[in-house]
Amino acid sequence: MSEITPEKPAAHVPADYYCTPVAEKDRMFPRWVPLGCGTASLIILIVLFAGGAFVNSGGGTRMFGWVFGRMQSELLAMCDKDVRPAQKTDFVAEMVTMEKRTEAGKVKSDDLLAVFRMIRDVAIDEHVTPAELDELTAKLRGINSAR
Repeated sequence: MSEITPEKPAAHVPADYYCTPVAEKDRMFPRWVPLGCGTASLIILIVLFAGGAFVNSGGGTRMFGWVFGRMQSELLAMCDKDVRPAQKTDFVAEMVTMEKRTEAGKVKSDDLLAVFRMIRDVAIDEHVTPAELDELTAKLRGINSAR
């Protein structure tokens, strides 16, 4: 070529950028970044859909049953020596009744939240006194007797 038109232009024009093969272009991210993020998002979507199917098939109520059983056993383990066996029996009976009513869909979510808060407040010091257990049992009895 001549001095007026060099063989290779000094600046890239947009047409040259779009005409070059992908391997020659400067990548913003390494090749594994979009593949890794795409795979991660696909896994998250699959987990979300599987979780929704689990909850929709009755797994949510089974999970609540497991949570209630776990809370009940932890609270009973935290009871002081002053707590009488009759108090523990009453508490267990009310928890079982609430668990059954929850599975049947007869307990309001606000009532469940109130019970969870009360359990949190009672168990925060890892000691359950007879008065606290009576108060919790009374709260459960009130929820269980509501229509």
